Amino acid sequence: MRPHKTTIFILIISVMWSGYTSAEYFRWKDKNGDTQYGDQVPAEEVDNGRIKVNEAGQIVEKISPAKTPKEQKRYDEQQRITKLERQRKEEQDSYDRVLLATFNSPEEILDVRDERMSLIEQSIRLSRERLRQQRKELVKLNASRHQFIDRNMEPPEWISSNELKVLSRIADIEEYNSGKHLEKQKLRKRFGEDATRYKELISRSATSR
Repeated sequence: MRPHKTTIFILIISVMWSGYTSAEYFRWKDKNGDTQYGDQVPAEEVDNGRIKVNEAGQIVEKISPAKTPKEQKRYDEQQRITKLERQRKEEQDSYDRVLLATFNSPEEILDVRDERMSLIEQSIRLSRERLRQQRKELVKLNASRHQFIDRNMEPPEWISSNELKVLSRIADIEEYNSGKHLEKQKLRKRFGEDATRYKELISRSATSR
């Protein structure tokens, strides 16, 4: 039995329509704001943004319009800020884990702080004693210089040389002391913040249970 001509025609149309609708196509706005459809977007309208749609009319992909230089700069800056915030969070999370693993309580953190500050203060006291000795030595050298001057004699070179050495040591000790005082301030601040952070983490953990 030969197939009816109408049946053949319907089959051909169905195959043709199936091949056409299986492809994805784009929907976009032209320069006049009118909606256009097609399997390709004209080059002059590519930057306007477009939507890729499948044969069922479902949106497959949304392609945003190209950014202006100002928009791109703002976008890049926002991406940079987001990346920094993510890095800071990761670093804070890592620090929190170490903090909880190292100490058993906020009081222990403050005890360690006090021990380290005590060592720094001891170092400062010893340094002050060295500073006192050097200043005492400088006074002696100055007295020796004046003894020669009072006799109308030229002070020997060794006095000036030793004075310069002592002054250099005094400057070094004073700089060392300044550094230790700064270290002490930073230590107090950091351990104080760690103790506060530890309390927050413990409180947060207890609340989430």
